[in-house]
Amino acid sequence: MDITFRDQQSGKQGNIILDGNLTVGQAEGLRILLIKALIDAEQVRVDFGTVTDVDLSCIQLLCSAHRSATRMKRSVSLSGDWPEPFKKIVEEAGYSRLSGCRLDADNSCLWVRG
Repeated sequence: MDITFRDQQSGKQGNIILDGNLTVGQAEGLRILLIKALIDAEQVRVDFGTVTDVDLSCIQLLCSAHRSATRMKRSVSLSGDWPEPFKKIVEEAGYSRLSGCRLDADNSCLWVRG
């Protein structure tokens, strides 16, 4: 797994780029990076590079980061096309939604796809 964070526009926006396996073995590294990104940037965008495997731990961390961002008056979004392994786990785990959860006051749920 390769996860990188780039802070752009001095604290306004940061990009996290995900590559490789996003499974429980990499969960702690992803968790730490998401925390750092939310501290360092007001808007965090998660881009998918060449993600080859994903499990529920990654999905849960992204959901938690979105909830934390909302509480911090910051934002987390997923950008670009979702790789097939990511689409599959979102569907299988029941995260795919037509509308956000009750905590999604600003209609920015990661799992609602238009």
